[in-house]
Amino acid sequence: MKTNFQTQKMKLFLFLILLVTLLQSCTKDPDSSMGNGKTTYHYLTEAALNQTPYFTNPAFDTISFASDKGDTVSFVKIKTDSNWFCEKSSGSPDNQNMDCYQKLHITYNTIKGTGSFDVKYSYKTLDYGLFRIEILFNNFYFIICECIIDDKSYKNYKEKMIINSKTYNNTFFEYHNLVENNVATGYFNKDFGLFHLVDSLNNKNLYLIK
Repeated sequence: MKTNFQTQKMKLFLFLILLVTLLQSCTKDPDSSMGNGKTTYHYLTEAALNQTPYFTNPAFDTISFASDKGDTVSFVKIKTDSNWFCEKSSGSPDNQNMDCYQKLHITYNTIKGTGSFDVKYSYKTLDYGLFRIEILFNNFYFIICECIIDDKSYKNYKEKMIINSKTYNNTFFEYHNLVENNVATGYFNKDFGLFHLVDSLNNKNLYLIK
């Protein structure tokens, strides 16, 4: 039979093994083939996160939409996950440098009605400029490039919209999945994010309410 001292010693030994394993996993390079190269991490800036209110405005930790059918759907933020998109930047095959760009994902839970709402930010993608915002509302998917926010020359820019007697300035609209196919159209601005959804698929309009 093991003594109490032996038992405690074994527990300590197992704890140290677990701790070392965790430290190794946290410090592991994103690409082990890079050799002794340098990894540079690019974090999303406050200016980037201010392009919509979801990350910086606590009032948007809870979001509600009312429809012209008389129903309401509400969501509450439950977590924000962070990960990285990495690509090789320079160096030799044995000494490869890497650039890693931050990606954030806000998950919302539905607390009233039926629906879903998620927001994703990507600092950099290979095909979409410096950073982009993705908003998933119900079954609709909207992609917003930072280059079009507040751009008055953008083809979908609208200086002012009045929705249910509320005025929204410097607005723009995008189609579901960037395809003009009459499925859904989302209206956005920097202060309110997605404030109006035209759900043509279900012949329904949804409006942001606070």
